[in-house]
Amino acid sequence: MAIKDYPPSERPVWQLVGRELLAMAAAGVLFPFGVRRSEKRTTRKGEQRTVVLIHGYMANRSGMLLLGTYLRARGGANQVLSFNYRSAAGIENGARELKEYLRKHVRGGRIDLVCHSLGGLVARVYLQELGGARRVDQCVTLGTPHRGTYNAYWVASRVGRELRPDSALLQRLEASRGKAAAVQFTSIVAGSDNIVIPRVFAANEDTIHLSDVGHMGMLFSPAAFSAVFQRLQRQ
Repeated sequence: MAIKDYPPSERPVWQLVGRELLAMAAAGVLFPFGVRRSEKRTTRKGEQRTVVLIHGYMANRSGMLLLGTYLRARGGANQVLSFNYRSAAGIENGARELKEYLRKHVRGGRIDLVCHSLGGLVARVYLQELGGARRVDQCVTLGTPHRGTYNAYWVASRVGRELRPDSALLQRLEASRGKAAAVQFTSIVAGSDNIVIPRVFAANEDTIHLSDVGHMGMLFSPAAFSAVFQRLQRQ
């Protein structure tokens, strides 16, 4: 059966490619600033809200630096934390690391997760299979391949196998959706994504489509930042 994807952007291809290349360059410049894990912890309060940012594949918390700065400036939560994990070790390992990180660093209150790319699947394993739905109210994903990506067939690694549309992990996550039914999911889809193919595979429940943004460009997009902030206001 043919898959109906989102319509392509009307902007010139050279412009879309140029913007994505600039975003990749900017992410490379920021990378050294996120190598070390943040040891920041929340206060011990029952009435507080914490946003935890989760980066994507082969990245670190620096990729979420501008989004985190934006959310702090808008006052979208009591505090904003950034989580580093070893993405090459696989999605399930990242989910276990996330569970331990939240246990140690978020001391009370409710949690919202904001994830880029692979980070969204790490969050879903945590929420659906490790009991994380008890602590989390919202999960906002940017360019997460919820149904995999055909590009994964070119990646000869554990993560590449996990991201194939027919992988056992993705089938398991589809079957266990009900275990995180209390969590509000929002997926922001990059209409010019060159990583998640087809782009509609990044859609999951409540969906926002940004037609002129690429996969890495979401990390620097004011439109994406505004969409994240607006969703986090729904409590």
